[in-house]
Amino acid sequence: MALSCTLNRYLLLMAQEHLEFRLPEIKSLLSLFGGQFGSSQETYGKSPFWILSIPSEDIARNLMKRTVCAKSIFELWGHGQSPEELYSSLKNYPVEKMVPFLHSDSTYKIKIHTFNKTLTQEEKIKRIDALEFLPFEGKVNLKKPQHVFSVLEDYGLDPNCIPENPHNIYFGRWIADGQRELIESYSVKKRHFIGNTSMDAGLSFIMANHGKVKENDIVFDPFVGTAVYL
Repeated sequence: MALSCTLNRYLLLMAQEHLEFRLPEIKSLLSLFGGQFGSSQETYGKSPFWILSIPSEDIARNLMKRTVCAKSIFELWGHGQSPEELYSSLKNYPVEKMVPFLHSDSTYKIKIHTFNKTLTQEEKIKRIDALEFLPFEGKVNLKKPQHVFSVLEDYGLDPNCIPENPHNIYFGRWIADGQRELIESYSVKKRHFIGNTSMDAGLSFIMANHGKVKENDIVFDPFVGTAVYL
């Protein structure tokens, strides 16, 4: 348990499909890249917001180079069940961990992401302005910022019962996006040959990740069929 105290916390934004395969994929990829899925991980069932303890940013980036079940990963700086709890959490985050990304020579951008609710532009700006207590010294650059920070709000899973206030609010530094675009790139619709057993591209990538397949590995598939896995 002493080791887990030294790990950085990351917020993983998950895709809302193939829910039963998300956890096995993340576990397999963490193991592949030298991480470990321990008891400190918070996966919240069907929620798209997971909090993971990962040994290094390099492992987090490697995870995102392979996953198709996750959209993005953030270095988690603070979270709470209300704006006040979030701000309190941020004020307790070590300043020395913030400074490398907030100095005067840097550029940055703050984004607002909501799950199961749409905010007006005015509401988004209000949330950004409320973060003025953070020691930002760099310049805002909306097109090509060096660092991107995000406020992520979770309004639950029921689209027919959207609460006025979010269940949870997170703030973090964006690290990397996953490989969701590969699903579209290798879509069955774009293939020159389609067989009766052609596999959905997303499931093919998930299977490869579950199997911890690496570059130059030899994989034996006795049910290769129309070769869609290959």
